[in-house]
Amino acid sequence: MLNKLSSHIKNKYISASNGVNLISVIIINYNTPAMTEKAISLFIDWADGFNYEIILIDNNSSEKITGAALKDWPIKFIQNTENVGFAKAVNQGIKAANGDYILLLNSDALVEEATVKNMLVYLKTKIRAGIIGPKFIYPDGRNQISSGKFPNFWREFFRLFMLNRLLPFDAYNKDFETVRPVDRVSGGCMLIKREVINQIGLFDEGYFFGAEDMDFCLRAGKFGWQTVYYPLVKLVHYHSFSSGGRKAIRTIKLERNSLDYFFKKNFPKKIISRVLIWQMHNLKILAFNLLGYK
Repeated sequence: MLNKLSSHIKNKYISASNGVNLISVIIINYNTPAMTEKAISLFIDWADGFNYEIILIDNNSSEKITGAALKDWPIKFIQNTENVGFAKAVNQGIKAANGDYILLLNSDALVEEATVKNMLVYLKTKIRAGIIGPKFIYPDGRNQISSGKFPNFWREFFRLFMLNRLLPFDAYNKDFETVRPVDRVSGGCMLIKREVINQIGLFDEGYFFGAEDMDFCLRAGKFGWQTVYYPLVKLVHYHSFSSGGRKAIRTIKLERNSLDYFFKKNFPKKIISRVLIWQMHNLKILAFNLLGYK
């Protein structure tokens, strides 16, 4: 299927490259070749009105995109010899990028018509806005949380024990319809002005997987940049497609480690909160072990 798509992708790239602004699209493949192919194809289908380049990074997948197809793709391809994690792979893409804007796009995130174009228009017209993310939906059409507040002890307590489903105290944005500044948006689809990166630097490679996007938004905010939730456009996100799912113990451990680093780095005086959040994750891991999750 990749070979059948290659000429189609090449032609679409050429016809789309007559716009004004260049967007560098960074996509990381880790054992999701078919989904990665679909994400790239859909992006190209709707890439009208702007220049773009696609930078595809493979994090030493056991399930790789075929080399024969890559020869015909109009992309920069980076093959890692080990899984370097999300943040480091993103930085590899940024260093190879020429764009005025950087788009992080998960391999399981399928954009719709005008998703990227309308976010680009918003960033161009709003001087203070430096980062923007669209509305996420699940494949069945349900709203998916993709923005919210920075974590603290109580927000993590309510989230981990799912009390946020019963009570309003929550770290997440559940207003899915209003365009507004937020603390953070998901790195699953995050459009960033190049000026932001020039000012605050690359993603922190101390994160392996998880929380690197909220760390980046936090740093941008300290320099006066707004992070904007923009639900006037949307994409379909399969959520944790390559990490084993939300209930995979590996995913919980990665989340625990990333949040611990986030608190240690950004809120070093909140030692008790950091320890308690670590232990809450351990309790969840223990519970999932007892329930037979892997």
